[in-house]
Amino acid sequence: MAKVPSGARKVRKIRVSRDGWKERAAKKQEQIKRLRGTVRDLTASRNRWKTRANELEQQVEALQQANTSTSCAFPALFFFGG
Repeated sequence: MAKVPSGARKVRKIRVSRDGWKERAAKKQEQIKRLRGTVRDLTASRNRWKTRANELEQQVEALQQANTSTSCAFPALFFFGG
């Protein structure tokens, strides 16, 4: 026949279990807080890079348009005598 634990043993076992659960829950919450900060920072960084890339694309398009509008309709022919 198995020995039945006393009431004090049961209480101690439950407290140890509860304390372990609380500790794990606290660690998980801290990790969640850290990860939320990381996500916030990465999202902001990504948005800054997207904005910068769009600005540079617009500049490239503007320069290409300026380049095509200033070029001659007829290409210049150069003759180097020989």
